[in-house]
Amino acid sequence: MLEGISSMQEAIEKFQNCIDQKSFDGVKLQLQDYMKRTGMEPKYLQELEKRAFYYVNEYSEKDTLQNINEAKKRVTEYIYELMAGAVPHDLLLFVLENFYFFLENLLEREPNKKGGIQKEYLDAIRIKNEYDIQFFLYAYLKPLYPEARAEVSEDTGYSTVRTDIYIEPDKVIEIKCSRKSMQVKKLLEEIEADIVHYSASNIYFFIYDKEKIIKEPLSLKNHFEKKIKEKNIHIIIHQPKRL
Repeated sequence: MLEGISSMQEAIEKFQNCIDQKSFDGVKLQLQDYMKRTGMEPKYLQELEKRAFYYVNEYSEKDTLQNINEAKKRVTEYIYELMAGAVPHDLLLFVLENFYFFLENLLEREPNKKGGIQKEYLDAIRIKNEYDIQFFLYAYLKPLYPEARAEVSEDTGYSTVRTDIYIEPDKVIEIKCSRKSMQVKKLLEEIEADIVHYSASNIYFFIYDKEKIIKEPLSLKNHFEKKIKEKNIHIIIHQPKRL
């Protein structure tokens, strides 16, 4: 069963790690599925199919692998084009799914030696919990959503709910960060409770799975995004490599 892709960044990484025809074709199918789920028009899928085509030389495995590597380059270039210029079906979802590019360039890129920022200062920064994620995510979103606010309380009539990041009246972001003692069952229970408590019809669950407790991200996404009909539930999962 295909594991699935949850962001364009992940698609790039998976294509770069392809070593043969089977792995390349598998990742292509995952990317096609992701593009359909995020509402991309058929023309983008058709272009992907065209860029991913390669000639199989049944007499030379080496020649076939060379053709696949060329297709990998074309597909990777196309993904970057989509990220830079395509108008996504849901801009906020698109931005949240590519959050790690912000973290990677902020914390992992080597600073200019002529500047005052030292690499050791950046290396000392570690994300430990939801509050750290909220700090970075809020700064990341604020230029795109100037009216965004953090820690906004909402009176639901029977209790008070505090929104991690408020985007607009009908769009809120709830942040989750895994910890070593956390079980997936506990995470699911928290998400289910938040869906009930929030009045917004568009809820974006930003899950920073730093401990990698989620073994099947696509299954978790489908569980909520397809199950809940009265609200639009979006599950964004990041499983970092370093932080």
